[in-house]
This record gives sequence, C-alpha cells and structure tokens, in this order.
Amino acid sequence: MTPRGILPGSGAHTRVGNVFAVIVAGALLQVLTQTVLARGLPKPEVGLISLIIGALPLVSTLSLLGQDSSIVRHLSRDDASAYLLSSHARRVIIIVASLGALLALLGGFYYALAGVALAAMVVLVASLNTVTIVTAFQRAAHRYESAILGTRLPVIGTAVALTVAYGTGRLTQGIALWILLAAYAASALVLLARRPFPGGVGSLGTEPVPARVFREGFLFLGLSVSLSVMVSMDRLVITKLMTLADVAVYSTVFSITKGFDFLFYAIGYVLMPVLSRADKVDLRRPALAITGLAVLAAAGYLVLGDDVVHLLFKGRYDAGTYLIPAFVLSGVLKLFYSIPSSFIGGRAPTRAVRQFMLVNLGTMFLNVALDIVLILRMGLLGAAIATAIAWGLRLIGGLTIMHIHKGRGR
Repeated sequence: MTPRGILPGSGAHTRVGNVFAVIVAGALLQVLTQTVLARGLPKPEVGLISLIIGALPLVSTLSLLGQDSSIVRHLSRDDASAYLLSSHARRVIIIVASLGALLALLGGFYYALAGVALAAMVVLVASLNTVTIVTAFQRAAHRYESAILGTRLPVIGTAVALTVAYGTGRLTQGIALWILLAAYAASALVLLARRPFPGGVGSLGTEPVPARVFREGFLFLGLSVSLSVMVSMDRLVITKLMTLADVAVYSTVFSITKGFDFLFYAIGYVLMPVLSRADKVDLRRPALAITGLAVLAAAGYLVLGDDVVHLLFKGRYDAGTYLIPAFVLSGVLKLFYSIPSSFIGGRAPTRAVRQFMLVNLGTMFLNVALDIVLILRMGLLGAAIATAIAWGLRLIGGLTIMHIHKGRGR
C-alpha cells in the first residue's frame, strides 16, 4: 500500500491519525472561539461575525477554482521536481487570492458590510486561499502534518487572541474583527515565508508546470461545490419548510456525529496524494482499516449517542435522538466514499474525474429533491434519510467509476 519513499518510518494509518488529531484540536478551538464570542458580545454583533466566518468556506471554495486538489493530484509524484513549482505557486496564489478578495467584496456589499467588517471579509478570504494553496504544495510533498497544521494556523491565532481579549475585559466587536483579520493575514504571511516544497519535491526545476494542472482544477471545483451543497442543503431546506426550532434540533443532534466528518477529511487528506504517487495500488488495506473505523464509530454512536446528547445539552434536545441512526448511516457511507474519491482524484484519468464530477452534481440535485419530498412526508427524519440516500448513490457512482478506470493511468 505505502509506496517506497513516501512515508519513511511511518505508515499511512499513522499519518491519518496525526491529521485527525489536528483536525479535532482545530474543531475544539472553533468551539472555544464561538463560546468566547457568545459570552462576550451581544447577539447582533455575534451574528455579524458569525456571518463573516460562515461565509468563508463557500466563498473560498468558489474562488480556489479547485486548484488545491489539482496541485495534490498532479504534483505528488517524484517527477514534480522537474517543474518550476515556485513560479506556478506564485501565479496560482495571485489568481485565487485576487478572485477571493473580489468575491468577498461583492458578498460584503450584498450584506451591507462596511468599514472593518468589510475589510475583514476581504482579507480573510484572500488569506485563507493563500494558506490553502501553500499547504496544498506541502500536502503534495507528503508533509501531511505540516500541511494540516498550516491550515489550522488562523483558527489557533484567532482562538488564542479572542480568549485573551475576553479574559482581560477588552473584547468588543471591533477588536474581534481586527483579531480575525490579523490572525488570517499573519498565518498567510508566515506560510509564505517558509519554503513550501520540502523533501524531494523542490522548486529548482526548469520545466513549466503543465497547463492541465490549472485546467483540471475546474473539475475539482465542481466536486467541491457539490460537497459543500450536500453538507448544508438539508438544513437550508428545513429552514424553508419547517421552523428554526426544528433546525436547531437537527443541527444540534447532528453535531455529535461530526466524528465521521473528521475521519472522512483525515483519510482523504492522506490517501489521495499517497495513491497519486504509488506505483501499484492495493485498496484492500485501506478498505479494511476504514471498515474497522466505521464499525467502531457506528457502535459508539448507536450505543452512547442518546446519553451524549442528554449530557451535553442538558436534556433540551433528547427528543431529536431518533435521528442518530440515520446520521450514523450517512457517516459510514461517507467514510467508504473516501476510497473512490481519493482514487479518482489521485490517479484516475481526467475522463474519470469528469464523470465523477457529473455523478456528484447529479446526486446533489437529487438530494435537494429528496429533501423536499421526504421532509414534507416525514419531517426531520426525512431530511436525514434523504442525505443518507444521496451519500449511498455517491458511493455507488464512485465505486462504479473506480472499477471502470482502475487499470488505467492518468
């Protein structure tokens, strides 16, 4: 499974564990940030900051143009050292940071942001895009721990500074916005100051990076958009068809099953570049490992989920624990989906990536239709079931495409 020279002294499962630990730590810091803001600021001010933070993933996904995934797909191999990586990195960063700033500016105008709030929106998106591209090169060089830690630098800086401001009684909306702006901008500058091409993947090549590396990013953009919509669509439809109290129940109970999301992200973060560089692929070992993780996680949630919800939320959301089995089913399907997703994204031919994008976009639209139909018939459980069905179809589509193209190179 592990190709020669990729993971010296460590197995892929260890790298996944390390990435998973950083992801969980980052999630806990995000909870700390939200807690500090909620305790230290009035609700309207918390809402404004939450709007800016909440808009980041979507605006960043749209403006990255799929370049982060394309970099990992094409530049994870040994022959990447022949390319002028530094020049390519500079060009991509300028493009995605500028586009991100423009989209953030337009979004800020749409929501009537002004002053430091508008400046924060623009700087956050441009900085996040810069961080994402730099860490994509680190990930392509198989420095997964450094890469994932780099992506979490803005979260770390924000959480620490906000906690200090709150503890010293100096937290205001203006201070919070300046902290966000400074933390994200400083993180981007710190990563740019470091050499993003460690190990055997250098920046002293003589050949320009092939144009297809940039061009194929648009296929990954479609995949990223479909995933972003899948993650949020059920709650958006519930908001329209039911009440905000229902949204609260659904989102709160779902939050305890986010362990599946953390595992899914960690597995794909390591597995895609490993498969990209491997001479031969044996998917049995990762499949067995994921099966073990899925069984353990599912058993834990099914046995302890009700008690966890009761303990964490003081019994206020116990009525929604009937949703846990459907959430667990989605989580298990999501974990197995990481195999075809990593294989197709990492080593399958461009035609397969295009087919995969179309399948995912199709299941995205089907998910919307299922959400509407099943919510009207079954309420919140309908939304959870619709999401599980959509993940099942994504998995079947991905496995089918992987099987068709398994013996073909890029």
